[in-house]
Amino acid sequence: MSREWIPKTFEQACKRAAGRRRYHAQRRRARDRRQLVIIGILSEIGWANYGTGRILAKCLSVHSATISRDLKYLREWRASFITQQKITEEYADAIIERLVTARIHPRCAFSWICTYYPGISSLKVHRLRKPKLSKRGILRPAKSMARTPV
Repeated sequence: MSREWIPKTFEQACKRAAGRRRYHAQRRRARDRRQLVIIGILSEIGWANYGTGRILAKCLSVHSATISRDLKYLREWRASFITQQKITEEYADAIIERLVTARIHPRCAFSWICTYYPGISSLKVHRLRKPKLSKRGILRPAKSMARTPV
């Protein structure tokens, strides 16, 4: 017996679609929170390979395949981040630690600023806002980025 769902009205179809969007958004948020925890742990233990997946899966109460996907994504992201930005692993790990502290997922757009004065250095990470589109599809600056006449 198939349990196929057939909508009776357009309103039912819209409600189901809205419910599915909400459900998947909750799962994406949970995935992003879990990946932030994982990336924080990996940066602390030096991105070790062997055995971390099983331990993390048990600690976070998720399936080992889920952790495996997360680990693969995060390691590939870190490797591409290092090669694209042409930075060292230590510098990348410092940026990643700041991202975790600021609760910015690597998937989000971000920037960092490193300032150095003799003997003192600081590294700041910022989340970038998405540019907004007007009704015609033209990019317009966000409120914080809009220029005001001087």
